[in-house]
Amino acid sequence: MASLNTNAASGYYSGLEVDDRPGHGGRWGAGDVANARVADQNNLPEVRNHDGQFPEVAHQYGHDYSMMEPVHSTTYQNGCTSDAGYYAPKDQTSLEVVTEQTDEKIRKQPSGTICGVRKKIFWIVLAVTLIVIIGAAVGGGVGAAMSAQNSSQQPSSSSGGPSDSGSGSGNGSGGGDSNGGSNNTTASDMDILPSTNLGALNFTDAYGHVNHLVFYQLRSNNLMMSSWNSSTKVWSSGVANKDSHIKPGTPISNSLFWHSNTTRDIRIYYLNDDNQVAGQINGNPVYTMAWDKSGVSDTFTASPKSQLLSNGIYTADSYLSNLVIYQDSGSTLRVLRRTGGKSDWVAVGIPTDFGKPAEGTGLSLIPVYTTEPTKRMSLFYTTESGSLTHLTLTNDNDWSNNTLPTTIETDATIAAFSSGYNNTNLVMHVLATQTNKAPELTTFTEGEWSNVGEISTMSGDDRPFKIAANLAGRVYGLVQRSNDKVEIVEWEWIGGTTYNKIGVIDTVS
Repeated sequence: MASLNTNAASGYYSGLEVDDRPGHGGRWGAGDVANARVADQNNLPEVRNHDGQFPEVAHQYGHDYSMMEPVHSTTYQNGCTSDAGYYAPKDQTSLEVVTEQTDEKIRKQPSGTICGVRKKIFWIVLAVTLIVIIGAAVGGGVGAAMSAQNSSQQPSSSSGGPSDSGSGSGNGSGGGDSNGGSNNTTASDMDILPSTNLGALNFTDAYGHVNHLVFYQLRSNNLMMSSWNSSTKVWSSGVANKDSHIKPGTPISNSLFWHSNTTRDIRIYYLNDDNQVAGQINGNPVYTMAWDKSGVSDTFTASPKSQLLSNGIYTADSYLSNLVIYQDSGSTLRVLRRTGGKSDWVAVGIPTDFGKPAEGTGLSLIPVYTTEPTKRMSLFYTTESGSLTHLTLTNDNDWSNNTLPTTIETDATIAAFSSGYNNTNLVMHVLATQTNKAPELTTFTEGEWSNVGEISTMSGDDRPFKIAANLAGRVYGLVQRSNDKVEIVEWEWIGGTTYNKIGVIDTVS
């Protein structure tokens, strides 16, 4: 007979004791069993006790309560749960032992049959029959599904590749063909919009962790931000807007406003359904996805094919100005500057003497770091003749130009970044997409511009038709996988003119 273990720690319950702790399901009565047990155990096949040679325990009330039963997880008020293992139900009536007289009565009872067949044989035959029926049903369902799938994957003469420019956006022509062939799958609002444009930022937070941010649009028209932090080395994603009137295929521009080494704002600018410039600001990008609408929103109308640029301040050594650049209906590039209160903005045109911008030209705007009092920015666009043009901005609206040794498609996506400081070790890279070719690279090193040519690691199946870059030398490209599926691929500049592919951005997490 089991006895109490006086050496056990307080609160310990062995497998031979009733767990009557509060909240752990003890103190059962026979009347409680009906609420916990479902199966009718008397309806199961039984092994007959031939000649009464084996002692048996009678089934109390037609059920067997002698076996240990699982205790279901119990939820406490503090939200915790407990899995208490197994215990024997506490019954009010002791078990009845079968005597010889009782056993004699049992042996005299006729053996049970169902439909003239012994119970055991009946249940075996029934089980086998059910297995055969279920197997046939499953097989038929799988066959039908495979047939439907094969039918859906047949090429359709009416399905074509996605538009390169995409819903009025003139940015990025390079990927009209499909790398993955026809694979018509059900589209979801959470999928990346095939005509999306891209934006990118980077910064180092207060803890010294590197952050990379990528911006894009979903089929739902929501703008998304995927972020990577060097402390976790994983991508996480969240909605980056509070606006329900975002233009499908809107241009996307991002910029930082640096406050200190520990704080900064990030901005995202886009066009609404009426092609008006709009923007939102996140004051704490490391910890929240809270966005406030920019005062520049819903006032200035851009060309339907316009791209966007923006700036705040990246570091204490970069150009300081709240500005947004868009292209108007006459193809003039206009600079929006904040002049007073939150909603006080004015638009000033950039002179076209340097070469008139092509309608829907790709645009890129990057800081040139310097310790000199006069800060500067570099702007890149394509002229109507296809020349890649570089403008340098100083002060409020002083522009100078360089025509670079590169001719590109007038609607090519342009992405650029800089490294180093002016008049010391300044390096600039300008990438431009091409139809059916890898992006073309133009560089500034040791005071000279050079046309390097195609970037080999961005060719083949991973050739992007839209691109964006951040100031850490990370390049993000929109890559076609099928007629209705795209992915965002990441590369890193590792020095010289070499780019290393990192992989596909996880935009689902």
